[in-house]
Amino acid sequence: MFKKVLLGLAAMLAASSLAFAHDDHDHDNHAHDHAPKHGGIVEHSSHHHLELVAEDGTLRLYVTDEQGKPEPVEGAKATATVLSEGKTEAVTLAHAGENRLEGNGSFKAAKGTTVVVTLTLPGHEAEQARFRLD
Repeated sequence: MFKKVLLGLAAMLAASSLAFAHDDHDHDNHAHDHAPKHGGIVEHSSHHHLELVAEDGTLRLYVTDEQGKPEPVEGAKATATVLSEGKTEAVTLAHAGENRLEGNGSFKAAKGTTVVVTLTLPGHEAEQARFRLD
């Protein structure tokens, strides 16, 4: 009898843990929308959501705050280190719109390419994010 009660309690505990984990996950999805808005890859830096759109020779970086609102990037300093096809290339990203930075290089945006972005917004500390192209 004691064994059955113990097994029943363990099953209830496991089920309630899964339910709470599911609820927290749903809450996070509503609070932090990580879906790309421009067809790129979204990563979270220390204070911002960064969406990288990479095409052969061109990088576009869109910056939003933690609530998903566009973060002005005028006066920002940003660089990207692109590791593609065994080559490393530094690309400077410059202001190209309200929350967009853009830069050009000679790299190929092939599957497996890694891009490491360093971003410093006015009044903020430097942030870094790493992207891997699929």
